[in-house]
Amino acid sequence: MMTLYTMDGCSVCAEARQHLKQQGVPYQEINVLHTPEVQQELKKLTGEVYVPVLRSDQGIYKGLEILSFSSKASSCRSE
Repeated sequence: MMTLYTMDGCSVCAEARQHLKQQGVPYQEINVLHTPEVQQELKKLTGEVYVPVLRSDQGIYKGLEILSFSSKASSCRSE
């Protein structure tokens, strides 16, 4: 399952969350503000604490890249 890293008040996070739900892409959401230890994990993955980030088997996607990835994932699933 994919992991979506977010934080409160992030409009791009809300957009990514909504898009993933609309596409039917399953994911687990982790709010980095509520889990400080995850901030260190995120920094190791991306080199910085940045949200939103989607972690999948195919790689790491940041910001609006998530919208492009979710559409591709949905297309692959329906074939």
